[in-house]
Amino acid sequence: MEATTRFVVLCWVVIVFIWVISALSVKPTKERQPLPGRLLYLFLAVVVAVLLKRGVREVNFARVVLPHTFWIGILADAIVLAGLVIAVWARAVLGGNWSARVALKVDHELIQRGPYRVVRHPIYSGLLLMVLGTAILGGRVSGFVAFFICFCASWIKLRQEEALLTKRLPGYSEYKARTKALVPFVL
Repeated sequence: MEATTRFVVLCWVVIVFIWVISALSVKPTKERQPLPGRLLYLFLAVVVAVLLKRGVREVNFARVVLPHTFWIGILADAIVLAGLVIAVWARAVLGGNWSARVALKVDHELIQRGPYRVVRHPIYSGLLLMVLGTAILGGRVSGFVAFFICFCASWIKLRQEEALLTKRLPGYSEYKARTKALVPFVL
């Protein structure tokens, strides 16, 4: 395994480790999304993982569309690292309000500092950057299809979160009106 691949794998290991450890210190859940609403997101997450790890040999998903060069590897590493930093920073700022599932926590706070000052869902932004960097490193159609699916899954989940937060969290509608969802000044 070459250095750029090892670096990307290490970044994914770091984020999984941080997520598992930090999940132990969240606030109790007050209200959560029913399981059927979560299943589509979970299914899409599994599809993304399979596409990024193995690719799919059918329908030319395994076709290389981006050459694997030293500079492409460096670019992929930089994008994955930027995504890791953004996601971990956002997770730390969110603190006990975080949940893997769409949920409202006891004493839930509207966080508008750190990366939440720039976008409403910086954890998703960071994870999307990590997936994009991984797709660039692999250079195959399957990675870019995985990125598209991950984007769609994130969009579905953030819409579900926003429906709950708009209804239950004072000030969220105003925050939503002035702050982009995933990409500063764009989306």
